[in-house]
Amino acid sequence: MTQKNKNQSGGVTLLASDLPPAVRVFWDTAPEQFRIPAILTSIACYCALATRVRAKYVYDIELHALLVQLIVLGEPGSGKSFTRPIVKQLMRQLKLKDFEQKRIEQAYQELKKTASKNKQLPDEPLTAIRNLQTITRAKLVKRADMFIRKYGEPLAFFFFNEELATMTESNKRAFADLNTMDRLAFDLGAEFGSDSLSEASYNADVDIIYCSLFCGTQNALNEYINKRAIEGGNCTRKIVTRIDEEILGEDAPRFRPQTAEEQGIVEGMVNQLMNETYTDEELLQPVHEVPMEWMETTVKRWCQEQRMIVLKTGSRAHNCFYKRSSVSAWRMAVLLYHLWGEQENARAKVIRFYRFMAQYILDGLLAQWGTRYDDMHRIDAEANTPQRVTLFDQTPDEFSYDQLKELCVKLGLAPARSFLSKWKKARLISQPDPEVKRYVKVVK
Repeated sequence: MTQKNKNQSGGVTLLASDLPPAVRVFWDTAPEQFRIPAILTSIACYCALATRVRAKYVYDIELHALLVQLIVLGEPGSGKSFTRPIVKQLMRQLKLKDFEQKRIEQAYQELKKTASKNKQLPDEPLTAIRNLQTITRAKLVKRADMFIRKYGEPLAFFFFNEELATMTESNKRAFADLNTMDRLAFDLGAEFGSDSLSEASYNADVDIIYCSLFCGTQNALNEYINKRAIEGGNCTRKIVTRIDEEILGEDAPRFRPQTAEEQGIVEGMVNQLMNETYTDEELLQPVHEVPMEWMETTVKRWCQEQRMIVLKTGSRAHNCFYKRSSVSAWRMAVLLYHLWGEQENARAKVIRFYRFMAQYILDGLLAQWGTRYDDMHRIDAEANTPQRVTLFDQTPDEFSYDQLKELCVKLGLAPARSFLSKWKKARLISQPDPEVKRYVKVVK
């Protein structure tokens, strides 16, 4: 995607007017090539703050929490640090709350050190700390369990790390555990169980959920999302936004400082989301379900468009990636609708945002991992085929079964009969004579 049409995806152009004011601030203050990464960074923060918001996705029965996992990818010196001031601004209130909680923990630890052995200590305080950078598996399990013990329900962590390499260069064993939790953290209700003989560990069955924002280089990403993570589906939960396109020879990016009015807009929205999470008595507010039935037709239509592409290309990567691309884009669309005040006149803007972002996420996943995912599932692993081979388009308007079979073998794709079955069902082809294995394209 070139810089010229960076704000266009799948034929849909994203405009500043499509964004609620609290998100548009970050669009308006960013240089053009940083607009999408900037608003995605702000949305990841807002989603973490909106931890009591829920919505029902058209293909699921259970409610979704607004959980997104963003990766900002760029070369060293490309400007990935733009994320820091955005996170600092949006998460300031929550970090102050975390600081108070850590003070309580520190006071208890000091008491343990100085207390007499014969003196009975009070129970360990129940704290709720939600901002994370790097953390061990046991500590993360304990933090998540604290939410349940204190509030009776899980809360979303916000996992921010400016250097993805620190995630992989630290404790390798702990990182493997975090890789597993990375998959479970994408969905509300997917519990992680910990049971260890070690007294230094913390054992519990907990629902760990988080929004994450990691910045890194391509090499760091390759270590983080390795072959095992691709096969396990970690990559499908990610949103990849690149900032190193067309930067060679460019001046360093300059973000415009926010006006006092813009700062007030952002602060007001942060206050609103914090008040929607906590009561004055430091209890949790009730869960708020955002009505999203009006968007179901749009989601179904976009997914159907992707299924038709899958039928034509035979790409397993596309088939796998489009589903979670839709979920991630839809979750962000729910957030935007909520930030718009859930007003009916904002629905067209939210729909346009969903269609743009679903395609943007899918294109990013396919560009990053599509070829490797297809190669892992290819029958002929040695076949050297281009990414997203369009089998349907390479097939003649009229063809025989043997011709299709030969083409499938050449491209290293699934057996020809599986494509025939799916194409017939989708009414992409017809068979004039049931006794003769010759087929004609209906849709070209």
